[in-house]
Amino acid sequence: MGEEPVDTELIWDAIEEISLDRVRRYADVSGDHNAIHVDPAAARAAGLSAPIAHGLLIVGIVLRHADDWLTRNGGTISGCDTRFVRPVYLAEDPVSLHVTGHRAGPGHIDAAVWRFDPDGVTHRAIIRPIRISYTADADT
Repeated sequence: MGEEPVDTELIWDAIEEISLDRVRRYADVSGDHNAIHVDPAAARAAGLSAPIAHGLLIVGIVLRHADDWLTRNGGTISGCDTRFVRPVYLAEDPVSLHVTGHRAGPGHIDAAVWRFDPDGVTHRAIIRPIRISYTADADT
């Protein structure tokens, strides 16, 4: 007997805009005022080409989408795991991120985040897919 097929239902597909203003607001709320996130000169001094978005801001955006879906479907996030593969460099114009979530079987969501290149078409992964675990009253 073979394995049961994995449920890969798309449960959200969104575009999120990351701007320097959004990063500054996140810095205020989180208390993380590291200059590499908000000051171009400090970012360059640290060897970066531009300020970078907070990694936890990106993860928080993904978890908000997961929480919204789980709240509508009677579930609760119980954990997550990921690894960043490239930073989100900030520019004068907002950076567009493509954020998706797929059911990966009972109790698991796989979420992905890509950055659009300036051509508006090419995607570059920002993180290794986030594996989100959840609990539910019923199989969500």
